Amino acid sequence: MGTQYRVYDKNGDLRKIIDKKHEKKLEQNEWLKGVTCFILNDKAEVLVEKRANTELTPGQLDLCSGHLDNDETPTQAMIRELREELGIELEEAINVMKITPKEIPFEFNNNGRTLRFLINVFCLKSKNIEIKQQEEEVANVCWVPLEECFELIRTGQTKFPSDYDYEEIFQKVREICNNDKGSQNKENNR
Repeated sequence: MGTQYRVYDKNGDLRKIIDKKHEKKLEQNEWLKGVTCFILNDKAEVLVEKRANTELTPGQLDLCSGHLDNDETPTQAMIRELREELGIELEEAINVMKITPKEIPFEFNNNGRTLRFLINVFCLKSKNIEIKQQEEEVANVCWVPLEECFELIRTGQTKFPSDYDYEEIFQKVREICNNDKGSQNKENNR
């Protein structure tokens, strides 16, 4: 059996389970669950990815993001995506912190189609993060100053919808960035 996705309504109630290959056949009232992560270094910069020429948001700027596969929890999915997309080792990835108390309904434009996801937002702060990008999904990565990254998101220059008020999320990321012990407080943010 391959990868399966759970399909939800906008309220997060499970509707059905599909094979990954049927993702493009979802109806307008059907949502998948996903994760995204602000990866911070000790210079107050965020790792930004440029998506490779994949079927999902090709060429767009993104944070490390992905689907929940099979029966993963959001934290398990985020740790897996950090390893798969960026080669971040488990010892580092387990320091990821969930920063949104509930999922955010985002609609992404993808080659003329709208993809609907209930997104959990995470943050990972590290002093010595080593990146080994997965070229199938990630064309480039670069470190962008924190406020510049926020502006890219606010102004629709990333895959994230520009019509969402991100300020509460940005404030939590700022707090983690300014807290030298951010990774030690992960349990308080789950």
